[in-house]
Amino acid sequence: MNRMIVANLRAGLLAMLTMVFLASSAQGAATIVIQNIDSPGEGFNDSTPVAPVGNNPGTTLGQQRLNAFQFAANIYGAILNSNSTITIQASWRPLTCTATSGVLGSAGNFGSIWRDFPGAQFPGTWYGSALANALSGIDRDPANAEIRTQFNINLGTPGCLENTSFYLGLDNNHGTAINLVAVLLHEFTHGLGFQTFTSSSSGIQNSGFPSIYDRFLFDNATSKTWVQMTDAERQASATNGNLAWNGTRVTADLQSVLARPLLRVNQPPAIAQNYNVGTAGFGPRLSSPGVTAGVVQALDPSDAEGPSTTDGCSAFTNSAAVAGKIALIDRGDCLFVTKVKNAQNAGAVGVIIANNVSDPLVIQMGGSDPTITIPSLMVSQVDGNSIRNQLGVGVNATLLLDTSAPSGVDAQNRALMFAPNPVQSGSSVSHWDTAAFPNQLMEPNISGDLTHSIVPIWDLTFSLLRDVGWTGNPIGDNQFFVRQHYRDFLNREPDSSGLAFWNNEIVSCGLDPACNDVKHVNVSAAFYLSIEFQDTGYLVHRFYKASFGDAVGTSTIGAPHQFPVPAVRFQDFLPDTQQIGQGVRVGIGDWQQQLESNKQAFAAAFVQRPAFMAAYPTSLSPAVFVDMLFTNAGVTPSASDRQAAINEFSGAGDTSNLAARGRSLRRVAENSTFAHQDFNRAFVLMQYFGYLRRNPNDAPDPDHTGYEFWLNKLNQFNGDFVNAEMVKAFITSIEYRQRFGS
Repeated sequence: MNRMIVANLRAGLLAMLTMVFLASSAQGAATIVIQNIDSPGEGFNDSTPVAPVGNNPGTTLGQQRLNAFQFAANIYGAILNSNSTITIQASWRPLTCTATSGVLGSAGNFGSIWRDFPGAQFPGTWYGSALANALSGIDRDPANAEIRTQFNINLGTPGCLENTSFYLGLDNNHGTAINLVAVLLHEFTHGLGFQTFTSSSSGIQNSGFPSIYDRFLFDNATSKTWVQMTDAERQASATNGNLAWNGTRVTADLQSVLARPLLRVNQPPAIAQNYNVGTAGFGPRLSSPGVTAGVVQALDPSDAEGPSTTDGCSAFTNSAAVAGKIALIDRGDCLFVTKVKNAQNAGAVGVIIANNVSDPLVIQMGGSDPTITIPSLMVSQVDGNSIRNQLGVGVNATLLLDTSAPSGVDAQNRALMFAPNPVQSGSSVSHWDTAAFPNQLMEPNISGDLTHSIVPIWDLTFSLLRDVGWTGNPIGDNQFFVRQHYRDFLNREPDSSGLAFWNNEIVSCGLDPACNDVKHVNVSAAFYLSIEFQDTGYLVHRFYKASFGDAVGTSTIGAPHQFPVPAVRFQDFLPDTQQIGQGVRVGIGDWQQQLESNKQAFAAAFVQRPAFMAAYPTSLSPAVFVDMLFTNAGVTPSASDRQAAINEFSGAGDTSNLAARGRSLRRVAENSTFAHQDFNRAFVLMQYFGYLRRNPNDAPDPDHTGYEFWLNKLNQFNGDFVNAEMVKAFITSIEYRQRFGS
């Protein structure tokens, strides 16, 4: 697909040559190689010295270009399934360009297209080479590459988008430059199947047969798919603005991807409603359920940075009032990123920019600052004044994505395709409509706020590829991998700064496969080791052990035998962990107080459960009660620890005081010796609870043999989970990966 860039610097890519370089080493089921066909000293072979940038270690311009290509290929290699190597033929060439517009590049299927081959899902249907090879399990044309790309070597030179350049870093911190990796992902996607081989301008099918892509193009005006239409109907459909995608995977996934950005004012009633907004091209994406807080007018000095005291151009003078709140700031006098960064420095959790002109109502806010971690949006001048006028009575608002009203869809919630009138060669039909929000990788223009993730909840690219026949696994996507750990271990969605931090930990490896493997293991283990999990999930485990001791498990290691195993079961552990972690996000807000309140409530309720009451009659003396708990925990407490737990009963002769029971049990569960002593046992247990979402002796395991094996191995390596290869074994296991895909 050809991509054009015009004065607003939105971007695109290209298509063809013979020297195979680095293969995809990302953990996944597809090997993708870049075939460099550039001449000596040109393109990938340009020896101009450059400094490493954004995790790209290349020291020549050509090597950095090649590294970026391979990095993008590895993203797909970690996700897609194919027994046949996917070769992308790549080169840098002079392409059409002027000072204000030009072709950045193009890409698409290379060589033959295929139909009626073994493994094809539909007869009489064209497939591109990469997909045909994946479905048939063989390389149908070993002499040729599957995808061809060309890129504009003149970009940024006199007469060719002179103030533009490709960012060759791998970390997405591209600033105002064009993010080459994002553009590469876009173009590779066309070659993988996000394209039709039917003419959008004439409606004529290739040799009279439809593309696999055409089977999912649905016209709302005629209620027909492209395979059901005449040439004339397809020609009209490509420009009528009624074209949608009716693939089941995209339709199901878009509910978690597409949404409407808005400001929802919750209080006071006089202005409580949803407001249309402009979004920012910097900082984290808006999310659902979003950020909710009180709204405060930001104040700053009238100085050289900005004459207004409400423009946010200087350090705030009311930081104490802004901390923990959403800052209201006027547009004008300085950059949007300056305003939002000043708000962030003052402790704001979000920003509302009030427009200072009546037309247009709102704009999309540009700028770049990778250190911004709070969301921001713009409201119209009228809406900004309405909000400001109510600040005296107190305004509470939410910055969010409304997933109940996805953007870029038709009345049946099918994703709309790009079908402008007249046809735009290379863009029409083979892209999403530009109304989609958040911005999607496969819109006709590259947006600066794209991530490098091609899977839901960020993007619909992988969803469409699945519709046309690809199989794969989103767990190979770094952001998906990190987000899943938040969900599995912390029982919550990630905060934007945490997601970015852990994702960057993995991305920092660049193309180093050994580093990538180690980082995946370390990032994964970090969730078990985190303060948040230790004070929630691991604490729940210790509550059960202190209360009920161990259960008896069976194992066949050596010879069939029984041995003590944790008593807590997954079906009990999960809701208890969710309860104790409710609303807790370490490092955000008043999380310590929230956690303390949760612990108190959990302990008070736990000791009133029938099983606990049966095991500990209220007639027990405090000393007997405490000694039973420490015995179950397997800990010989210090005299002071034992007495502190007993003293919770304030000298009573029995343990009928339920609140005291909860406090006493908590003292035992939080005993430092206990926490250290049971650490490895719980670590192994959480491999099953966190990754496999089951008990160690649930199917397919018949008993606790696997649990004992990993406990022995972890103990053998003195808790070193890397050398024990325990975490690695679980996150690469078929059982874990099958939770998410094939």
